[in-house]
Amino acid sequence: MYSNNKLAKAVRLALVFGAASTAGISANAFAAEEATAEEEVERIEVTGSRIKRTDMEGANPVQVITREDLIATGISNMGDILQKIPSVAGAGTNTAINNGGSGAVRVSLRGLGAERTLVLLNGRRMVASGLGANASVDLSTIPTAIVKRVEVLKDGASAIYGSDAIGGVVNIITRNDFEGMEFNASYDVGTEESDGATKTVDLTIGFASEKGSAVVNAYYVQQEAQWSGDRDWSAYEFSKDPDGSFSKGGSSAPPWGRYNGVNSFNPDNFIPELDENGDPVFEDDGSPSMVLPAGTCDSFTHGANSGPGQSDPSDHTSALNDQCWDWGKDTYNYAPANYHLTPQEKYGIYAEAQYEINDSVRVKTELSFNRRTSDTKLAPLPLAPLAFFGYSAPYSADNHYNMTQGPVDMNGDTVEISDWRRRMVETGGRDTRFRVETVRAMFGIEGEIFDDWGYEVSYIFGANDAATAGAGGVNFEKVAEAVGPTHENADGVLSCGANADEAIAGCVPLNVFGVPGTDTAVSQEMMDFILFEAHDLGSNEQQIISASMFGSAFELPAGEVGVAFGVEHREEKGADYPDALIALGITSGSSRTATVGSYEVDEVFVETSIPLLNGVFMAEALDLDLAARYSDYNTFGDTTNYKVGIRWAPTENLIVRGTASTAFRAPSTSDLFAGASDNSPTVIDPCATNPTPTCIADGVPAGGFEPIGDQLSSTRGGSEDVQPEEADIYTVGFVYSPGFVEGLSVTVDYWNIEITDAISTIGEQLILDSCAATGEHCDKIVRYGPDAGGLYGNSSDIDDRTSNVGGVDSSGYDFNARYTTELSFGQLSVNLDTTYYDTYDIIQANGDVLSNGGYYLSDNEGGHGNFAEYKSNLNVSLTQDDWSASYAVRYIGEVDENWYVDDAGDQITRTVDSQVIHDARFTYFMDNVTASIGLNNLTDEEPPFLEQGFNDNTDPRTYSTTGRHAYVSVGVKF
Repeated sequence: MYSNNKLAKAVRLALVFGAASTAGISANAFAAEEATAEEEVERIEVTGSRIKRTDMEGANPVQVITREDLIATGISNMGDILQKIPSVAGAGTNTAINNGGSGAVRVSLRGLGAERTLVLLNGRRMVASGLGANASVDLSTIPTAIVKRVEVLKDGASAIYGSDAIGGVVNIITRNDFEGMEFNASYDVGTEESDGATKTVDLTIGFASEKGSAVVNAYYVQQEAQWSGDRDWSAYEFSKDPDGSFSKGGSSAPPWGRYNGVNSFNPDNFIPELDENGDPVFEDDGSPSMVLPAGTCDSFTHGANSGPGQSDPSDHTSALNDQCWDWGKDTYNYAPANYHLTPQEKYGIYAEAQYEINDSVRVKTELSFNRRTSDTKLAPLPLAPLAFFGYSAPYSADNHYNMTQGPVDMNGDTVEISDWRRRMVETGGRDTRFRVETVRAMFGIEGEIFDDWGYEVSYIFGANDAATAGAGGVNFEKVAEAVGPTHENADGVLSCGANADEAIAGCVPLNVFGVPGTDTAVSQEMMDFILFEAHDLGSNEQQIISASMFGSAFELPAGEVGVAFGVEHREEKGADYPDALIALGITSGSSRTATVGSYEVDEVFVETSIPLLNGVFMAEALDLDLAARYSDYNTFGDTTNYKVGIRWAPTENLIVRGTASTAFRAPSTSDLFAGASDNSPTVIDPCATNPTPTCIADGVPAGGFEPIGDQLSSTRGGSEDVQPEEADIYTVGFVYSPGFVEGLSVTVDYWNIEITDAISTIGEQLILDSCAATGEHCDKIVRYGPDAGGLYGNSSDIDDRTSNVGGVDSSGYDFNARYTTELSFGQLSVNLDTTYYDTYDIIQANGDVLSNGGYYLSDNEGGHGNFAEYKSNLNVSLTQDDWSASYAVRYIGEVDENWYVDDAGDQITRTVDSQVIHDARFTYFMDNVTASIGLNNLTDEEPPFLEQGFNDNTDPRTYSTTGRHAYVSVGVKF
């Protein structure tokens, strides 16, 4: 591919730039033949430094995942592979997220969030991707077939790469040196229900000449669905009771309807409450306590056996008459109507080429296109306008269906119903389809100046466009019309409006009292009037121009001083355009307004590697790495970040290393410009059962109130006042390769990350708690007033927009042991990778510290997800000339979670079980064919139960939830 002259220059550059990191490598390693030299040149790009090196083990802790490691997983999605490494924690995103997912796969190093994990492709930034105005990269846009290796920098790197590199850096290196033709096909399917099948095919073609090379890859992946109802542990919404037994929960908006507040319209029907002795019961103010007489209630239903999905099929409530609502048997089980694994289809092409014009000039390019369609499916809409969506659409007492089929008060009269709820099972569910397309192009020129200096100039353009179609929602303006007064027109047809003069054209009266599956069910004509399909559009765009030089500044007694410096200009744009009706806030979809914005940044960076000692007693090498980066944003101003690294090799077998750095994350387009959006967090309002004076002052009745449910409405959005968050990061560790055990390498690293001025939200739960305890943040809560009947005191909205609040303190240890040896029957390789999370403390807006380390804490609790103290991967492989076998064990340790609050008001926690997943793979090599068979999750291990788990009673962001999978794959090389 390259001439001898070019190769010689490249080797000289590699030696110069890596002079500060060659400890433990003998001198004759650099005097090998050209094949060996080419192998060394391949290793000069090391994540975490722009200075080229000949040793992967620098001052920065870098984990290398080889192509062989990737293939051994049997996983076709790059993001799913990375989510399984122990240094990834918290709350990532993957295709097992149905409620709240979009088919995207993102990685969160140290659990600090995908937005604090920088993803690079061949050392260069990638465009953010998703549904629009995103802050991180969707890793499903990268085909695994083109990946040579992945380098994971477990350290801050803002001084090297700029914003976002707080949790670390994932650098994906492509197979730019591939020659020939390779075709791969695989089929993966779940063994329990023969579901969740994944089919993958890809073709890679590469060629090289004396002057250049090129590689092209095309791929197609199809993943089918799994349903929550097909697994016992996800077939219901479960709750674990204090005695250890499980209860089935469900929704208060069932297909058989729920109608609240009917009897409360006639207070004269209430009678005095009597105690067990028959004596009157009095309120705190001395007034008699009034209750409804036995056999009456203020919440009605038609009965759980009038439709599908009852939470307790063994206990029926008759559908013949209106009956009192019973939480034990009348709730709706929505779980079976949800996807557990979301289906998707994606295809794309990747191309990379480089050409040598002369010994000092090479041109290169990277081009890629990815198209993904993904689906989510939620249970049919719980049509409860007032209670669930805060929209007033009272069911008129003059509506025909209310008069003929609705509940009546204690006087036998039809009444207007403010709070009515009906699960719209006739619609078939809420289906959302996402179409996401991502393109990227890189053009660069690089070369050598003299014998010890090189340069690179590049331009990157990336764009991401998305379209979303969501069905199964309703237009509440039309719902309000359809449940209003009705009349018969001149043709005897039931019409909307109190009379002919007030008739509403096109309106079809809605009957929510009917029985699904019968002639009284919600008809197609009724649905056609109130239903709508939302169409959203979104985009991201990135442009980068950069130029850098690197080489030898001067020589010290211990070696050459390597230097790299350069400039970069970057522009980021993002947009999210919701459907017009969504933006108006008149639908059952989460309301949000448009997001449109952009920012620019100019940066200057410099880095140097200084060899202090070399080849002396107790210092085979002692190197000092320094880096600084100045960034000037047009949104908030400028910031400068630094990094210092020490690498000390007292002997040829031991490297001691450490870094200290500052890092930052600039506000994304979403942080700055996101339009107001509705959220539905799972929270508990302490004012409901314990109305403090500050609660009462905020509009809560003195006796408290019955909560709407465990999901309340809130508003989130961006702010142009948001400033960058900052971080101080420290690492220290060692790499030991004992001479008495050939093939063994042990690495231990400690990290400590302190983030301040975090870009976040206060958190709905903290707002509610603070209001009840001190009155702080009460101004962010909007409550229903006395006119709202049974909703009086409930929160209708909580303002929780983005700001700089609190921070995060995280620390822990990474441990890796790798051993390779030649046995009489093959090569044995053992790799153990473990992360111990010592602390993960979230500093909240009020200064309180929320300890997430060792806990699962959901977003609604103010937490960042799952932080089991120990996470480990063990991989064992045995390889011969014509076959290989591998066995892997993935361990996620126990974690605690909040369980329930006891009678004394104390928070009771419980320990969530660990999960151990076993995978096995066998591969047979023929002349040009490779065939593999494997089983992932050999023992069909179920995920542990989580009381706070929002999807399927567990945490699909952390645990393996798709069950045992068998797969076969075939690869052919030409």
